[in-house]
Amino acid sequence: MSTMSQRSHLTDSEAWRVVCRLEGGQTQAEVAQAIGVSQSVISRIWNRFLEIESPGRRQEKGRRRATTPKEDLYLVLTAWRHQNMNATLLQQHLRSATGTTVSTQTVRNRLHGVGLYAHRPMVCIRLTSRHRRDRRKWATKHVNWRRNEWSNVLFSDESRFSVPPDNRRIFIWRDRGSRNNPAFVHESVRFGGGVCWCKAVSPLTCAQTSTSFEMDL
Repeated sequence: MSTMSQRSHLTDSEAWRVVCRLEGGQTQAEVAQAIGVSQSVISRIWNRFLEIESPGRRQEKGRRRATTPKEDLYLVLTAWRHQNMNATLLQQHLRSATGTTVSTQTVRNRLHGVGLYAHRPMVCIRLTSRHRRDRRKWATKHVNWRRNEWSNVLFSDESRFSVPPDNRRIFIWRDRGSRNNPAFVHESVRFGGGVCWCKAVSPLTCAQTSTSFEMDL
């Protein structure tokens, strides 16, 4: 029996993710495939959300929550759409949109409840126009190489590069395990004027590249 057919219930955290995906424009079939459940489970969660304004199971009466399910959803969707917005700004947006004032810890708790945590983004190196020109020249020179020629080349380093300037004082809201998602990668220039080089040697081929990382002022 497949994993999809075995799962008929989701945790409250997973249910909120389902609602966020649906509110973001995904179809129930797409969400079902991404979460790993049948479409009927997604449909049941969505109908429950429309009925009681919460995708989770009905809660027993107790201490009154500081936010309503709609306000919880507002916080989650805002964090998804503006991933570098900190808890203080989310708190201010909630107060401006709904008139409800909560602590920044309450904001964090609501986001933690659906699996969103503040992390520093993965950083990659800024790519200048000079770097792009040099790489295009190198690629043009080797564009007609065949597979047997490339098989004799060993690339000792694989780096990520970017074009925009950087700001290292940034945290983003993301799921655990999604650090390498390109949507969560931040571009940065760590050291101006440094040199990064690699060299690969085989009996038939010697490929050498040298890159100078300099900020365009």
